[in-house]
Amino acid sequence: MNVVSAVTFGLFEVDSGGTVGMLSVRWEKLGNELAPQLHAYYDSWRVLASFPDVLARMADMTGPSCSPQAFCQLLLDCGFIDRAERGADDHAAPTLVR
Repeated sequence: MNVVSAVTFGLFEVDSGGTVGMLSVRWEKLGNELAPQLHAYYDSWRVLASFPDVLARMADMTGPSCSPQAFCQLLLDCGFIDRAERGADDHAAPTLVR
């Protein structure tokens, strides 16, 4: 597997900071292009089903328009919060995370 980039998203429990389910889109080198692949373990399928807006928007993204940056913007537009901007131990101020 030639994963070049990945974006992880899902649901977090506000009280504990743990995850309810995590998914990722991974960009793999296939020949001369980068191809995104949705990755979800079986315990995240229920979470995946709870994101119909994300799946509908993903259906409209094809080819070069589906870059990691564009996918991150799609998630932000759907109401996700970028936890990468927060510190790993920053759980003092709970936020609603989709």
